[in-house]
Amino acid sequence: MTRRESVRRLAVVATCIAVSTSGCAFGGLNSLPLPGTVGHGEGSKTYHVELANVGQLESNSPVMVGDVVVGSVGDMTVNDWHADVKVSVEPGVVIPANAVATVGQTSLLGSMHLALNPPLGQAPTGVLQPGATLGLNRSSTYPSTEQTLSALSVVVNGGGLGQIGDIVRDFSAALGGRENNIRDLLTRLNDFVGLLADQRDSINAAVTSLNNLAGTFAGQKEVLTNALNRIPPALDVLVNERPRIVTALTKFRDFSNLATGLVNDSGADLVRNLQNLEPTLKSLADVGPKLDTALAYLPTFPYTQSIIDRAIRGDYMNQFIVFDFTVPRLKRSLFVGTRWGDENAKLVPAPGDPWYATYTYDPLHAPITPTPAQIGDLPPLVDPVPSAAATSQSAQRADPSAAHGSGTGPPPGPAPDPSPQGGGGN
Repeated sequence: MTRRESVRRLAVVATCIAVSTSGCAFGGLNSLPLPGTVGHGEGSKTYHVELANVGQLESNSPVMVGDVVVGSVGDMTVNDWHADVKVSVEPGVVIPANAVATVGQTSLLGSMHLALNPPLGQAPTGVLQPGATLGLNRSSTYPSTEQTLSALSVVVNGGGLGQIGDIVRDFSAALGGRENNIRDLLTRLNDFVGLLADQRDSINAAVTSLNNLAGTFAGQKEVLTNALNRIPPALDVLVNERPRIVTALTKFRDFSNLATGLVNDSGADLVRNLQNLEPTLKSLADVGPKLDTALAYLPTFPYTQSIIDRAIRGDYMNQFIVFDFTVPRLKRSLFVGTRWGDENAKLVPAPGDPWYATYTYDPLHAPITPTPAQIGDLPPLVDPVPSAAATSQSAQRADPSAAHGSGTGPPPGPAPDPSPQGGGGN
């Protein structure tokens, strides 16, 4: 019985030792608040920081704000696969409300610290209340010296850094002897880039216009969809009409060949006809400014439109006209400059007459006038001496009383000219 009680006592003592050993742990002196650390005095403020990777951060590591030590790191526990670090700072220190926690290395010897600063490029705002927790989205860890050297070793050894020499050597071999060409290429490239820079506004305008066009297409999406849906039936119609289209093109080819042959055969005649039309067209062009006036005068003959506008003040006008179609009048008016008005008139050829091309206004180049059939006598240069009979007749004309007696009446006057019996007014 005594032996059994001894075994029970030993089992109870062993169980107590095991339970107490598993529930307590000792992490060294850093797990205890060391004397002289900052932020553990009376009135200190406590915060919690969640870190995905604490690196070499340990308890009693300094807490810095703006490169100034304001506290120290306290207990560190694990919560849901990330570290929960307790931070204690001095009473008078103000932690910004927008602060972020960063684990960094104070020196190359491996000393770590926790910095509580506002984000880079932002000013501190507000005050972080004691007991607040900075989540994982507001914490980060800088690479340690070991991680930096390891990454650099990977780059130097296995990252292809040793191939830079080969690249430089091959590049030098490719450019060797082509310095002038490369220099000219760089100059042209510089000019091209400068031209693009000068046309920057135009390029922006083109891109903007293209964007507007794309917007227009997007707004007309239904219309474009309907058009695209109608294209296949149209193509089917073209496919069905393919034999007729081919026949039409074949006929058109035959017509083209026929027209080409006709033009080739009659080309000389066509050119000659066009050359013969040149005088007519030139004359028509010369009278072009007067043609408008003549056409405007034609529907209002015998008056112009300006006279009608000024004379007629109503719907009609009374008029008394006398037309003179006698031969003398026609010769002096309508037939002036023609052989009907003057038999000896010099005719001016009209365009199309055979001698129109050789006609000239220069009298030196004019044709010689033919000799008339009958030549008149020239008048005497000196008056002839009057005879005795002519002298007596002149005396009788001067003294009529000698021929008719001594009458007292006035001498008879000259006979009046006979007045014309016909004619007409204008």
